Amino acid sequence: MKKIFSCFFVVASLINTSSLLAHPHKVVNYFGITPDQKYGLPNNVGVYSSLTGKISSCISPYDKGKQTTLNGHRYFGVSFQIKSLSPPVITLDESRIFNEAGLQTSGGEAPHCSGTFDSSTMIYQDIVQVDSIPYSLAFKLVDDINYDFELTESEIITEKADIAFVLRGYNGTTEYNFPASFRSDAKRALKGLSELSFGKITSYRIFDGGIDPNGPDYYQSLEDIKTIDAALAGWPDSWASFKERDSASGAILINPTDEEISVLESLRQWLVENKKGAREGWQETQLGAAHYGAWLNSKVLRYGGTASNSFLKGLPLPEGLDETNYKAIGVIFSSTDTYNTSGAQHICNYFGITKFDGQALEDSYKCFYSDYSNPSPEIITAESLAANNAHTTIHEAIHALGHSGHDRDDSGDYFPYSVMNQGKVDQYPVWNRVFILNWLPESTITDDPMLVADTYGATDASAKYLLRLGPQSDFDCADAMGSVVTCHRYQERYNGNWVQYKTTYTEGGSTWRPVGVTFEPLNDPTDTKAPEIILVNGNAAETVKKEQEYFVKVSFDEQINLGKGYVVINDADGTQLGSYQTNRLPEISSEDLTFSGNSLTIRAYQVNGQDSSGFVINKDQYYSLVFSDGAITDRAGNSIDQRSYSFIDRSD
Repeated sequence: MKKIFSCFFVVASLINTSSLLAHPHKVVNYFGITPDQKYGLPNNVGVYSSLTGKISSCISPYDKGKQTTLNGHRYFGVSFQIKSLSPPVITLDESRIFNEAGLQTSGGEAPHCSGTFDSSTMIYQDIVQVDSIPYSLAFKLVDDINYDFELTESEIITEKADIAFVLRGYNGTTEYNFPASFRSDAKRALKGLSELSFGKITSYRIFDGGIDPNGPDYYQSLEDIKTIDAALAGWPDSWASFKERDSASGAILINPTDEEISVLESLRQWLVENKKGAREGWQETQLGAAHYGAWLNSKVLRYGGTASNSFLKGLPLPEGLDETNYKAIGVIFSSTDTYNTSGAQHICNYFGITKFDGQALEDSYKCFYSDYSNPSPEIITAESLAANNAHTTIHEAIHALGHSGHDRDDSGDYFPYSVMNQGKVDQYPVWNRVFILNWLPESTITDDPMLVADTYGATDASAKYLLRLGPQSDFDCADAMGSVVTCHRYQERYNGNWVQYKTTYTEGGSTWRPVGVTFEPLNDPTDTKAPEIILVNGNAAETVKKEQEYFVKVSFDEQINLGKGYVVINDADGTQLGSYQTNRLPEISSEDLTFSGNSLTIRAYQVNGQDSSGFVINKDQYYSLVFSDGAITDRAGNSIDQRSYSFIDRSD
């Protein structure tokens, strides 16, 4: 049976698997078995008995992710018979009210119910132990007459994993009522991390962290109280830096008047009684309307923290979660409220997270959190929310795995490249992967641009992905001791587009300052030749017409890159027909511009339904292309000049 589960139930015959009969399990009559403590699982999970050939477990009914009842009962003991191996199908053999006798586990606890069946999806999910190894399983009801369930997912639950996810609801609600309900979201995040790490980060575990009865209103009141107390005390201790910085400008409340003290004390009492922040209700009172916007918010409350500061204070890790078995711990917040505390990362102790028994964790353990609640359900779709949640989780997990800062751009441009810089989830500078997280070897680096492979969808960890520019591009920087040393500039390719950045000092294959890279415009002084348009019979471009779309295609004598500027199409009289903005990233350039290799394609006209945009290209008429300086470059940053290039439509 173990072999069958691990190979998705499609191996050999159960009858001929004689080894399964050698280790029968004793199944207690409340349906289930106590798993080994090392897995950090609930005290009772499903179990396959080689003696009976059946799966015994407990199922709780759900509907649309919410627990419900059947005939007034929430838990049912069930057993399943293996019906088929190909496809893997089990059929319901027995069901009864779970643990009617009130039996306890060997630890003197009421047994947990590990299985769930959601009537809205017809999915049965469970943890089932086979030959002492627990599996996370999911089945789909395929025959509602015979109660046949077909296996859809099967994963071994391991003692150790890369990421431990802890589900934590708040304000008395949650979007994830049981650990398995987070599985698809966990897989989405780990898929991204696995691809970025070239298979170095691949595994996860999900734990139930309970539901906090308190919420953001209450936690904001606590933060506001702390800030008011600091103001009344003259901004002592950690608040002193604000006082030193802003006292001269009058931006912070210093030496409050009797009236101001009275207002602060009155607000403090209101916060205690109402358990919500000053912004949520108090400013609508007569006293709040007079003082909140006039001075109290700007001179006092803005120096305090947000509700998120209190969400994790004193949160114990779930029983059985051994922090030493994981590279990082991620708390997944969720609530049905329209609030979202976003995400952050720090050492677990900083957040106030403790061991199960309340003892402090070592400072070496890193935690992050990500809030999966939907703050605007009327606007944000389920898919866009899931994508955004995965992005935040991957971002914060990378922090926890060793990247302490953010990739950034100091040119003043908006440059959202890298998952650590508002970029796409599959963008992450190769230098970070080599020197900060050790996901790729230094052999990934080359000084030959012809050898550089594209990072988009890359899976080969032995390929060359990082181009180190020559010594002409080096610059002075400081090492850990403050001494001046030499730092380097690099380039990489993502989906055909070259990206350049400079980095911190590295020595011995590691970096003393793992804060990420600094992006900058393309510039390789070893290459000074500008790209040129290839003329065909004096024509600078060819026109392509596809049904209700007109395109202008321009070819160059080398591979091109988008720079920053404009591409303009004029008619024969010089009248501007279309202007197309280029940026250093294709995704923030004009959507009518595409490039690949040596070619630039401009969509001049298109029809969308009943609407059209652009201009129609007429046969045998002359047009001109004008490129602003820097609009189109090569890998080295050399720009095509601003000359006007003529072309005529000779399409059929």
